[in-house]
Amino acid sequence: MKLPGFFALFLLALIVACSGCIQITINAPGIPGAQTPVASPSPTPATDDRLPSAVITTGPASAAGATPAPSQSKFIVPVGDLSRIGHRTFTFNYAPGGYVREYTIRVPVNMSVYYGAQKNMVDLPANSADPAKIQEYIESYGKDPSMNELYDAVLSQLRNARYQNGGYLDDDQYLEFIVAFVQQIPNAENGSPDRKYPIEVIYDKGGDSDEKSQLLAKLLAREGYDVSLMVFEDVGLEEVGIRVHEEVPDSNIKVFSDGHRDYVYVDVLNKGFIGNTPAYLKSEEDPGIYPVGNGTKGYGQINYNWKIITDLNHMVDLGKITKGSVTINYWDRIGTCKWIKNSKILMNTTCYCCDV
Repeated sequence: MKLPGFFALFLLALIVACSGCIQITINAPGIPGAQTPVASPSPTPATDDRLPSAVITTGPASAAGATPAPSQSKFIVPVGDLSRIGHRTFTFNYAPGGYVREYTIRVPVNMSVYYGAQKNMVDLPANSADPAKIQEYIESYGKDPSMNELYDAVLSQLRNARYQNGGYLDDDQYLEFIVAFVQQIPNAENGSPDRKYPIEVIYDKGGDSDEKSQLLAKLLAREGYDVSLMVFEDVGLEEVGIRVHEEVPDSNIKVFSDGHRDYVYVDVLNKGFIGNTPAYLKSEEDPGIYPVGNGTKGYGQINYNWKIITDLNHMVDLGKITKGSVTINYWDRIGTCKWIKNSKILMNTTCYCCDV
């Protein structure tokens, strides 16, 4: 080997030995698949909307990897076939404008929601004086998204009936019409603290005072009425109140107030004029008042009802009639006042209907 060539090799070896940090990769040409290595990208943490899908297993999770089960939802979890529909038919009476008319509506019920409601119990609060507990109890019915379909189905039928045969019910009449529908759903006592959902009241065609009150309050609120649930702690009842703007002359109609708005009693169990409060509730302490929804419409016929209720109470006080002895239609103000005037029982005394 010639000296220059030897000297060049010696210098190259010396440089490699001294550096110790240079790695040379030589890919021989002509070898298939030979390539320069490419560094793998570092893993990027997943964002919330890119989390991997949950893995569903049928066996129990190991103790090390187990996660706590979520708490039971306060809302209904549908059970079974979501497409299965049952129907319930209701026939009831209402007397708009002085004549009695029979109405029939047919309500579709989602059976998966109905079965879910049966499994999801809602208990009456143990302490009805706790406003937060009462509000939570009320909202368990009103804000449950699975109930929207039921409320929409019932109201669709009632709205159609409102315009039945070319007729029309004004806002006060439509309010009475919805009340008449709920009043004529059969009463069914419930000795359990577990309350039925409105979907169960519809499908079972029966409910107690609390359960029918929940149904009525939700229907009226969705139709824009200023409605409340009035909770009477001592007797353990929740009743419906509808707002009134007029001043009621005397205690023949009891007015319940939350300090800002006035409400009158609506009976859900018995047919009767709105505002006609049972004696045992008149003597009770003022109830807790819980507005339902954001409706603004009140009831404008309260003073007309006051005339009728006052005259009937006066007749009872005089011993001329007894409760239940007079057959009247409780939504027919015109017919009832006509009967009172024609009876002449109050001819020589105060008769408010006689002035109508």
